[in-house]
Amino acid sequence: MKKLFTNKYICAFTAVLCTLLWGTAYPLIKLAYSDMNIEGVPDKLLFAGLRFFIAGIMVFIVCAFSKKNIFDIEKERVPKILIYSLLLTVFQYVFNYIGVGNASATKTSVLSSCSAFLGVLLAPLFFKTEKLNIKKIVGCVIGALGVIIVNLGFFEGSFTFVGEGFILLATVCSSTGSLYGKIASKGKIFEVTAWQLFIGGIILCAVALPFCASISFTVKGAFELLFLAFVSAFSFSLWTALLVYNDAGNIMIYNLLIPVFGAMWSYIILGETEILNPLYIVSLSLICIGIVLVNLRDKRKV
Repeated sequence: MKKLFTNKYICAFTAVLCTLLWGTAYPLIKLAYSDMNIEGVPDKLLFAGLRFFIAGIMVFIVCAFSKKNIFDIEKERVPKILIYSLLLTVFQYVFNYIGVGNASATKTSVLSSCSAFLGVLLAPLFFKTEKLNIKKIVGCVIGALGVIIVNLGFFEGSFTFVGEGFILLATVCSSTGSLYGKIASKGKIFEVTAWQLFIGGIILCAVALPFCASISFTVKGAFELLFLAFVSAFSFSLWTALLVYNDAGNIMIYNLLIPVFGAMWSYIILGETEILNPLYIVSLSLICIGIVLVNLRDKRKV
């Protein structure tokens, strides 16, 4: 597996595929809220909990078919899994699901890309083997310019704490959770991913149910929920593998692609027209340059 996920071409393709799938989440969440009459915070947390509970079961099934023992978890790893689950599943999505309901899908995906910068900047604090260098810093700056270009409206005062503010808090949880997950998942990538999703889903449901949370299930809404669960199961598993076998900063910079894919899917699914802005071409170009610079290897060290 290590040889597979350290191949630079497979690594790049997998990272892009994950961000492409994650880009679907923002418009689909808003659509599911409408289709299943989800309005209040408890309802949204219950929806999130069901999504990750199902996602965890999906990864458990994959583990069973691949003959991985999901119960073969060392005692010292259990607290790490709990912290990983709280950061990446519970706290991130408490903030994210509430924020998504109070901001446009496109803006949500743009703000969420901040996790890319945080991942590159925080990685050296988590792992001694990862270092900041001028290429990574310049890559982050150029990528940031790409995000800013398509998010100029953010600086015009269209900011609410329970909207954009919560999304930014979610990015902090996402970055720290992903980095911590690299520590928690070594040696048991899929088993740990399954448990963090499953436990996080149960906690979210447990938080929501006492507040009389309810969901009006429809056939369309159920399919949306199942697809979102698949996105989590598939993308989190592959993303964790990429983080474990590569420098975390080099992988997390790919999160910059989420706003582009989020805008694309928002146009296709919701009809939001921000993607038609010519500045998105400039933005995508800058983001791609930033990703290349962060992942550019020093030939003298090869």
